[in-house]
Amino acid sequence: MVESAESVVRDFFEKEGGILVYISDDYGFTRALRNVVSRVIGLRGEVLQSFSSVNAAMDKCAELRDQDIPFVVFIERMLDNRPSTDSIIRIKREFPDARMIVLTWEATQETVAYFFELGVSRVLVKPASANKVVEELAGTISPPMELKQQIERCRELLAARDYEAALESSDRIIIARPDSARALAMRGDALMGLGRVDQAVQAYMASHEANPIFMAPLLKLAEAFRDMEDERALAYLKELDAISPLNPERKIDIAEQHLRQGEHEQAEQYLDQSMRAAERETRSMVGDLTERIVDAVSPVAPDLAVKYLSRVIDTKRVLGRDDLVHFNRLGIILRGEGRWAEAVDVYAKAVTLAPEDPVIHYNMGLAHWEGHERMKALDCFEKGLRIDPNFYAGSVGAALNIGSLYLDLHYADEARPFFEHVLSLDPENELARAKLDKAENLARTDPRPKRGHEPEPSGNTVFNLEELAAPSKKKKKKKKKRKPFTNLEI
Repeated sequence: MVESAESVVRDFFEKEGGILVYISDDYGFTRALRNVVSRVIGLRGEVLQSFSSVNAAMDKCAELRDQDIPFVVFIERMLDNRPSTDSIIRIKREFPDARMIVLTWEATQETVAYFFELGVSRVLVKPASANKVVEELAGTISPPMELKQQIERCRELLAARDYEAALESSDRIIIARPDSARALAMRGDALMGLGRVDQAVQAYMASHEANPIFMAPLLKLAEAFRDMEDERALAYLKELDAISPLNPERKIDIAEQHLRQGEHEQAEQYLDQSMRAAERETRSMVGDLTERIVDAVSPVAPDLAVKYLSRVIDTKRVLGRDDLVHFNRLGIILRGEGRWAEAVDVYAKAVTLAPEDPVIHYNMGLAHWEGHERMKALDCFEKGLRIDPNFYAGSVGAALNIGSLYLDLHYADEARPFFEHVLSLDPENELARAKLDKAENLARTDPRPKRGHEPEPSGNTVFNLEELAAPSKKKKKKKKKRKPFTNLEI
């Protein structure tokens, strides 16, 4: 006998002790939902916990999870006149098994598809009758399972990786129920397991067409397409993007495919769309998306990396320490492009956010050094060392850089500890050994006061330290290309 929706919901509350967590600033619907719970289902109002604050609701969800109490989350599409996508992502990240219903005054196919991709169970359009609320809640608690025994058997075969038997099982279900979205999706899983990718994609597509709100096949398609590296991947991803165009992550997948094919202009169009979607829907993801974009484009299109890192910095109303990673990476990329002066400006802005971060001062010093401003570079290094005398510890490259600059400027005593540190990390480092020998020889043949203790020059003599290590003009040697400096990540 098929249970009624009311009995499914009542069992959830009475037998399982379930709770509704409702996140909303729509007080009218809050009263209506409370009325559904208390009058239609006949339960006490305590089973409905309403919150206007997402943080307070998440604290409640954590409490329920820790007490092993089942719960369903109702959340408004708009909170405080902003899309609640950020909050949905946070909830699913913290509570991956949470069942969630989104409430909205209007729903397009695009928004519904994206919500299901995020893991939402149902989308309920307001105003909604009491019966409709109960039906959707019942469907979320206990989704209908057509041909339950056959489907469960097919799942077991897939879990056991018996893909041939699973394919036969799914085909038997489809013969009885050709429109079964679940059976079609499992058929896709079986075909994918057998390596028959094209047929699996067709099965997933058929599953989605049979039930557009069933997102399992879309998620499988996204996973399959991401792993492909041939021309079909781009076509599949674009087809999926047409179904659910609000997913910024997939637009980066599409851009990466265009980059693989050398189509930078098309890639940039999708990256722009990804950033716009994130800025509109999921502001908490903007930083992570930017990092992923930069990872994708830096090797082939560093100008695009500069564009998107600059964008995430420039469009933020309030910058904080969490943004230092963007400043640091932007500076590194600018330096790699030979744009050291721009890199210095970027690091200068970062210093205003975190003046006591030694890594920023160190990387700014590298930028000055690449611009042949060695004294400014040394000043930056020493600022970092004053903040944390050991910030370079454990980094062969950073210690070599600092020691080499001291040595270039004839500060042999200051240079030696850095080369000794490198040799303590890597006793076979020939470069550090050679530089240490050079520093010790220089200290014997041309002893100088320690940095900061130089005597005042007498008369009108002016020493230009920028020229101390310049090569002799007598022998014109071919200038060697300098190896990239070792950056430090924040």
